[in-house]
Amino acid sequence: MDLSDFLFVLRTRMWWIAASTLAGILASIAITLGMTPVYTAKSTLFVSVNSSQDTAYARGQFALQRVGSYPQLVNDPQLINQVIRELDLDRSFQDVKSNVNATNPVDTVLLAVTAKAPEAQQAADIANTAAGLLAESIQKLENTDPKKLEVKAELSVPAAAPQYATAPRKSVNLALGLVSGASLGLLLALALHKLDPRILRGRDAERQLRMRVLGTVAARSKDGARANPTGIQVGYRQLVSNLLMANDGRLPQRILVLSTRADAVLDGQQLAQTLAAMGKRSVIVQADRQLEPLRRDEASGTGLAQVLAGTSELHDALTHIESVPMGYLPAGPQPETLRRFDVFAGLDSLIASLEEDFDVVIFVASMEGQPVDATAVALHSDCVILTGRERRTTYRQVADALQELNAVRVGATGLVLVRKPSRFRHRRGT
Repeated sequence: MDLSDFLFVLRTRMWWIAASTLAGILASIAITLGMTPVYTAKSTLFVSVNSSQDTAYARGQFALQRVGSYPQLVNDPQLINQVIRELDLDRSFQDVKSNVNATNPVDTVLLAVTAKAPEAQQAADIANTAAGLLAESIQKLENTDPKKLEVKAELSVPAAAPQYATAPRKSVNLALGLVSGASLGLLLALALHKLDPRILRGRDAERQLRMRVLGTVAARSKDGARANPTGIQVGYRQLVSNLLMANDGRLPQRILVLSTRADAVLDGQQLAQTLAAMGKRSVIVQADRQLEPLRRDEASGTGLAQVLAGTSELHDALTHIESVPMGYLPAGPQPETLRRFDVFAGLDSLIASLEEDFDVVIFVASMEGQPVDATAVALHSDCVILTGRERRTTYRQVADALQELNAVRVGATGLVLVRKPSRFRHRRGT
């Protein structure tokens, strides 16, 4: 995957990345709110040395040398247990020990005693109590002969109850949630691009498939009164215009509309109306009964299958819609006697008969359709248009259809994306 592919994934899967990022932030907020706050308090001891036999410099050097060993005394079990008893803490020995420590800042005679607790005042009490007990331990160990040498550890800066918790760190957690969510969203977008790369926009399909996109049109609405008629008409006019450009200004007489999905079907009547506006009379032949029929109220007794099987005449199966004007030949039920040989043998004469009355013959088919599959029709077509459902058809489905066409040495003129029709009425005067 090169940089352009990566940018393509970012552009087409931006909603996934944004949703994952938002989920990461919300998760970090929930985790932060569920965590027990930790308050940190610090008290400071000042260590001094008094000696009648040494100079002030010698006493200072002695204090600097000895103070580095004092922080270890804060972990003395007796000191920790004494802190628990004096403060009557409802915490275990190990818990208190792990949350109390002492440090000696470099080149100083100071001892910083730090305590952590779930409550601010408790943290300050533990720090001050532990510092006082540490001072007593130091003096007890060092002052074996107070007349010669006396070490004092005094509480110079007592701990105060902190105003804010040191953990959890909300800003850090939010940043981690943001980065984690964005990273997960990016990985998810890349995985979707590899496992289920759906066609989202026409220009993306042109780039990925390296084939012409003839346009994006609306599917036939189940409630035509609520669709936007002007928007639908413009889409089909653009489709016909691009089709003419792809064929050097000539309108093909035999067109195969190959649907990659059952829901990727053009509005045949709207396409016929667009052609009628050019003075062309067209007929729609439905070659796959699994696809949505042009007329839901059509009779199911006769159709293309019966004409090819020889059990019905073409004029009996063909419906004329004079309001367009156009013709429509439904698929019809599958007869038991229809063989693949009959399909290939009868298609040419069927198309010739239709061309006597119509300027353009349009077959609507799929790869494994019944009674006639797309490869059989493709061999008799001047133009093959692939249709895919916007945001549902995958690049793999289109690639498989192209491979099937290549197997019979037929190329596709272009791809048409079918989208869900607009549910808003077209306002008058706009």
